[in-house]
This record gives sequence, structure tokens and C-alpha cells, in this order.
Amino acid sequence: MIKLDKKDRKLLYELDLNSRQSYHKLAKKIGLSKDSVIYRIKKLQAEGVIKQFHTIIDTGKLGYTSFRLYLDLVKTTPKDKDDIINYLKSKKCVTWMVSIDGSYDLGIWVLTKSVKEMNNFWKELHEKYNKFLGNVDMSVFTKVSYFPRSYLLEKKYNDKEFAFITEPEELKIDGVDFEILKLIAPNARIKITEIASKLDLTTKTIISRIKELERKNIIIGYRTLFDLEKLGYQYFKVHFVLQDYTKEQEREFRNYIKQHPNIIYDNEVLGGSNIEIEIQVKDLVELRGIIGEIQTKFFKIIEDYKQMSFYEEHKFVFLPES
Repeated sequence: MIKLDKKDRKLLYELDLNSRQSYHKLAKKIGLSKDSVIYRIKKLQAEGVIKQFHTIIDTGKLGYTSFRLYLDLVKTTPKDKDDIINYLKSKKCVTWMVSIDGSYDLGIWVLTKSVKEMNNFWKELHEKYNKFLGNVDMSVFTKVSYFPRSYLLEKKYNDKEFAFITEPEELKIDGVDFEILKLIAPNARIKITEIASKLDLTTKTIISRIKELERKNIIIGYRTLFDLEKLGYQYFKVHFVLQDYTKEQEREFRNYIKQHPNIIYDNEVLGGSNIEIEIQVKDLVELRGIIGEIQTKFFKIIEDYKQMSFYEEHKFVFLPES
């Protein structure tokens, strides 16, 4: 675990909130010189704490449907597992994949523009690895919100929410917009001049188009990917099954989720559990404390819950490669 001071934590929080902020703005907010901010960012990158600056894109606005797969792998050797992971990483429709401790071995986010495309991927997966597939769970994300990592500043409450997966509607964008998204998706801090040079356009055109993509809520925000282990945190997914609940009770539950500093994602899923959240905590003791608090507050409507540990992310992109 890397030791961080208060300035480092503030810097990481601001980069998680908006990783495209200028060095000047970051310096002003944190109370450091611009050179000090640059030095600290480079140091955190060299130490592996900061892995990537990425752009959050609502792919639903581009016509994509988000599928969530859980795979339980059976009768596999370590080599078999590596082969399956490498195969899935190579698929352009797979945008995120994580290894899991719990009921499943792999969690996968798949983006396709049609049921036919998803069906083709599904059939190919079964044809290649059917003998290794045990229990399989497929659901559709209807809405996913993310929240800044307020725990970095030991805040008691979070006050911001960003919805970045929505139902498909396909707003019209042209090829230039898509090329901009391809460049900015894996590198949120890419310079406007670099994008302009690569696309042979003026900086004024690039700035205007990015602002329009933001206005349309295609670009939702700019975030930072951290090595949680080096920050001293663990990553968990918790599913809650509810019973005999009203819309008001569910709304109260989700409002609780939005304000909690350790809850970073709220997943609304067709075919999944009633409430699915992703939590980052220092250890199991802290996780049990949060779950205990939730059970105490919402015991009247919680029938059951299950938890999983996400321990290794194998792929992380916010735009399909095709």
C-alpha cells in the first residue's frame, strides 16, 4: 500500500471527480503550485496508483444495449481460465471484465447494438467453452450511476451522481464525433491540439464538438482508474433481494445509496436483483459494518443478500472497439 498525505488524497478525489481539469485548476483547489501538482500526478502514475484517465460515455445514447454476464467456470485448470479470459478480452463487444471471488468466477460487461449481435457472441462462447461453463447469469443494465470516491477525503456523505448507462436511444453523431470519442475515451487528458492534429481539424472545431457531446450527455464525465490495492481498498459487489416493498421504500433505499461515501455504483438491472451496488472499503470489517447498517435501516423490505469480491480487472474500456 502506498502512503498518501492529505494533498495526495485531495488530488486523487479531484481527478476522480473530473480527470480533465487543468493543472492550474487542480493547483488552486488543492492549495499547491502547478508544478507540484504535475510532480505528484507523475509520481502517482509511476507508483501505479493512477492507472488511466478515461472518459465516461453513455453508450446507450449511441444505440448500444448493456448486457451483464456472470460466469461460473467448472473443471478448469489455470491455463484453461487464462485461455477463456484472453478470448473474452479479444472480443470487441466486451468492454469490462473482472475476476470474482464468490458465486461466480467472471463478471463481464458486453455492449451490442442488436440482440442478433449478442446472440452470435453468446453462441460462439458456448461453442468454444461449453464444457467449462457452469452456472451462467445474463441480465441487461437499464441504468447505472456512479458516484465520486468520497471516501478518499473521509467524507460522511456524497453529494454527486452521474448516470452513465441508460436505455438505448441512439442520438445522431457523425464519423468525426465518433473518432473524437475513440481518442478521448481511453485518455481523458489528451490535449485538444493532439486530437486536432490526428483528425486534421482545427482546435476550435474539436472544442465545439466536445462541448456538444457533453451537452447531449453522450460524454458524461472524466474519471480516473486507480489501483485500489495500492490505495489500501477492496472492491465488492452486493446484491439485495427485496420483498413487499413500495416505490417510495425503493426510492428511499436508492437515496441512501447515493449519499454513502463508499458506494461507487448503483446498478439497475433487468433480470438481476432488486438492488445491486458496488462498494470500495478498507477491509471486510468495514464492509460488514455497511451491510449491517443497510440491514438495520431497511430490514422490513430486505429478504436476502449476497456479496462478491472483485479482485482483478482484466479489461476496462468505455467505448466498443468496433
